Amino acid sequence: MPILAEHVDRYLQGIRPERSAVMAEMEKFAETDHVPIVHWETGRFLASLVRATDPALVLEVGTAIGYSTLHMAHELGRGKVVTIERDPARVRQASGYLERAGVADRVEIVEADATEAIDGLSGPFDLIFLDATKTEYARYLEMAEPKAAARAVLVVDNMLMSGDVALTDDSEAFWSPENLASARAFNRKLVSSERWLGAVLPIGDGVVFAARR
Repeated sequence: MPILAEHVDRYLQGIRPERSAVMAEMEKFAETDHVPIVHWETGRFLASLVRATDPALVLEVGTAIGYSTLHMAHELGRGKVVTIERDPARVRQASGYLERAGVADRVEIVEADATEAIDGLSGPFDLIFLDATKTEYARYLEMAEPKAAARAVLVVDNMLMSGDVALTDDSEAFWSPENLASARAFNRKLVSSERWLGAVLPIGDGVVFAARR
């Protein structure tokens, strides 16, 4: 279910520009095989941030097939995306897509569980993007925060959860009670954080966007 009014969502989809052949193939594969990827608008938002900030290092938690990775890697100048994925099959798929898209040299895929891998990364990371197990978001951030650059920015996906976070009766929700409780707590914490200046934005499935204080 879109988080925006149906006519607004339809309008936004209608003005999306034509994607590259590889990106279009990834979107089709994700739809056919039910692979969770970011909405195009979220990918474009990430790409715009990369273009504007020219990060030296990006940390992405949750690669899947590399769709959001491709959005960011395509706009990188000097930098590199370090992306973590625990599923070997997804790592192979992402590697293939990124190679064909011509950006594989800008990406390092770490095949591991993020809760085990983040501690071993060097940083500092100028952009952190979280899009993996939703109930682990707070833990991911806790582990990544010490490795964030002084003026790092943070983006976290699925924070409105198809609009379910705003429901007063969770029996109508698609997302699980555990996911909803985690998202609500995370949103509240980030918006009032003394370490991050953030807001929840209705982009894609809802993103938290924050800058390090």
